[in-house]
Order: sequence, then structure tokens, then C-alpha cells
Amino acid sequence: MYETYWFIISDKNIIVDTKSIGVISPKNIKPMYSAVTFDFRNIDMLIYTILNIRHHLPNEWPIQIFHGKENYQFLLNSTLSTYIKLQQIILHELTPFTGHQGWGWYTNHMLTNLSFWEKILGEKVLFFQMDTLFCANTPHRITDYLVYDFIGAPWHSKFHLPPGIIVGNGGFSLRNKNKTIKLLKMKPYDGAVPEDVWYSMYFHLVNATIAPLEVAKTFSVESIFYERPVAMHKPVLDDHEIKRLCVTCPESGLIFPFCGRKYR
Repeated sequence: MYETYWFIISDKNIIVDTKSIGVISPKNIKPMYSAVTFDFRNIDMLIYTILNIRHHLPNEWPIQIFHGKENYQFLLNSTLSTYIKLQQIILHELTPFTGHQGWGWYTNHMLTNLSFWEKILGEKVLFFQMDTLFCANTPHRITDYLVYDFIGAPWHSKFHLPPGIIVGNGGFSLRNKNKTIKLLKMKPYDGAVPEDVWYSMYFHLVNATIAPLEVAKTFSVESIFYERPVAMHKPVLDDHEIKRLCVTCPESGLIFPFCGRKYR
């Protein structure tokens, strides 16, 4: 089936037409939880990352992949195919943005686009990017964090974010879909700050619960070290901390390709 929606960025009055959106429609799937990503490349790391996420999620959490026409067959013919047939992975085709603003701009505006969120399955949504992964040997589980409406890795003070904004990095983040939609209807995204910072600043307007720092650091690592997190997103750490994560989360070698050489 094909649908049409408009990607509207209200602050700059920019409209990106995403008309030809092919959808493999899930049959009678109405999960409470899901994982979501979007990527338009034909790269093996895309498959590895999705398999890593799939392996660590409960079976009842489908993964929705928003992809382009160019990488549809790549995904369909990959080792994801079994999960696609079982509808544990659901493919949605959309027209990728190819403007000069870049991938960061596209990500910020997709994750603050009402039409995009209305297509997502589940009430609690794990969003992940290709520079993220689950760590296998952690005492924590993704289900430990479902009480929160927004959680991602905490930010280090060196980033100089607005006062009180300490959680959470959006690259690997758990979000409440209904409260996200409610906020976007109340206060459209203005593009002044990255989407994850924006949600952290304004989620209180819809009484969303953001995880505290001490909990968020166990969920994901980016710029604040924790020895055995659930996951990590493109960590920015010192050499000693990276060395330790190479030991406690060997999967991090895919993000730190030098783990096996520099830190063995």
C-alpha cells in the first residue's frame, strides 16, 4: 500500500514531500512496545546493528525499519529475512531527505515530525541509530526502564546544555509515543536545539517522566562512564574508560574498532 504525508518544519516553513511511502503492513500487530530506526544505506553494519538490537529485545517487541527504495532489497535479502517473515521486523519504505542540511538535521526533524510518530507501533518506543548497540553482560534489562517516558544516556557537563538538562541522549532512547505526540501538537519543534535536548527541555509540559541521571547512566553510555550499561551510543570517553568498556562490553569493538589492538 502507498500513502502520502507531508514532512512540515513549521519554523522555517519548509515542506519535504514524502509521497511514495511503501509500507509492508503488519497484520493485526498492536504491540505495547517496539523499536524503531531509519536508514537508507546498503551497508553490513546496518544488518549487524539491527540483529544486535533484535537479539536483546523481547520477542513481542517488533522492530520497525524506515528505509528507502534503494536499500529495500538489501534488507529483504539479508539475514533479517527470517525476522521479517515472522513480523518481528517490519519494513516501511519512505523517500529519504537528500538536501544540503545533512543527516543530523534530518534526524532532528524526523523525530519531531507528528506524521512519523503516528506511524510508529507501540506505546513505549526504543529509538536506535547505527552507532549504538546492546551490551550482553549487563545486570540491567530494557524492561527495567519502562516506568519512564524518556530515557537516554546522560550528558556530561562539558556540553554546556541549559540548566537542569542532563538526560538523555537520543541516539539510543526509550520514549513514550503518546506523550511525544501530545507535546508535538502542543509545541511544534523550532529547530533551535537538537531534538533530544528539546524533548528534555519541554517534556514536563505533558507531565512526562524523565529518568534521573543515576538511572540513565545504567541505561546507556555516551559521555558519562558506567561499567556495565544496557547499551551505548557513540561514547565520548577517556582512554581508561574506553579500555574498561572494551572488557565489560566486548561488543563495543564495533564502535571502538581499536578495542582489539590498542586495549587488548
